[in-house]
Amino acid sequence: MSDGILINEEQALLKLFATDHLNVPERTILPNGKVRASLARELIEKHLCLYGWFPATEQYPTGDQGGAYYQLELDKNESLSLHSNVEYAYLRYKHSKKRFSSIPQLITAYLRVKEDEGLDGLSIDWDR
Repeated sequence: MSDGILINEEQALLKLFATDHLNVPERTILPNGKVRASLARELIEKHLCLYGWFPATEQYPTGDQGGAYYQLELDKNESLSLHSNVEYAYLRYKHSKKRFSSIPQLITAYLRVKEDEGLDGLSIDWDR
């Protein structure tokens, strides 16, 4: 449930990755209260191939304007990158970009860093 509207597991995952938050009713949608890695990979790849970015449909601002985030890119030349904008001092952010050779490697790196960052207290079920 999001603002009174029922959502499914896919919509809950898209919201989680876009906002780093799920409310209590939305968490109950996830099997065993965990993110299924297989579904997350499928959703991320589909969105990335469709829009070239995940989450969102365009690049987030970089540096101090962007705040902290991780974002995937599949550019027009089919180059794969994980963008990160991390806080290095109070309200000061630095952007970096790491390239990958395959979509599965890129998505796994993203999921691992999101899980390490806390994922709003949720864990990833890597076996499902």
